Amino acid sequence: MKRSMMMVSLLLLLGIVFSACTQQAESQEATPDLGAVKTQAVLTAVSQMTADAEAVAEEPTQELPTITPLPTKDTQVTVVAPTATKAASGGGGGTTYTGSPVPTWTPVVYGCEVVGQTPLDGNQYVGADVDVYWTLKNVGTATWKAGTYYYHWTGYEDLSPSHMFYLQNDVAPYETVQVMIDVHVPITIGQYRTQWYLVNDNGEEFCGFYYYVNTVALPTATPD
Repeated sequence: MKRSMMMVSLLLLLGIVFSACTQQAESQEATPDLGAVKTQAVLTAVSQMTADAEAVAEEPTQELPTITPLPTKDTQVTVVAPTATKAASGGGGGTTYTGSPVPTWTPVVYGCEVVGQTPLDGNQYVGADVDVYWTLKNVGTATWKAGTYYYHWTGYEDLSPSHMFYLQNDVAPYETVQVMIDVHVPITIGQYRTQWYLVNDNGEEFCGFYYYVNTVALPTATPD
């Protein structure tokens, strides 16, 4: 009886040990190795990143154009005017400036413009006596003084019995004056020119005016 009890106890003990081993084996099979899982995940991520990097490297890179924004009404645009270049002069000291100088306007003191003529250049009968008038405009800054300024014959054909005439009135800037020359048309058929100039109070000639004439024969009388 005692031996039988010992056998039963041994069998129970073996059963318990076997059951514990079986449970431990099942527990070991059910619990995965976390270290191995993490390692595999890391390797997979590294492999994916490597593939993505190679794909990006194979694609050609394109630089986007740079766009300069247009100025708005609130944007202040600064314009820098060009300035002359300063350069040191050699030798005697001092400073010189190079660059494009700003042009300055110099007023005309003795200026004249012919604005009218009667009669115009053209045909005249031989031997005719023609009074030719010119209208002259003072476009200078000096006033033409009566009795001091005059006009005179300066060349080409001598077609007038008088070679000099004085102004009768003052002519202020931008005013006009009419001068007259008594032209005696030559008796020989041909083309002629007479030339005249104004003279200022300094004895300087300015404002030239001319007359061209083409002499033609007198008309032939038609018999009745």
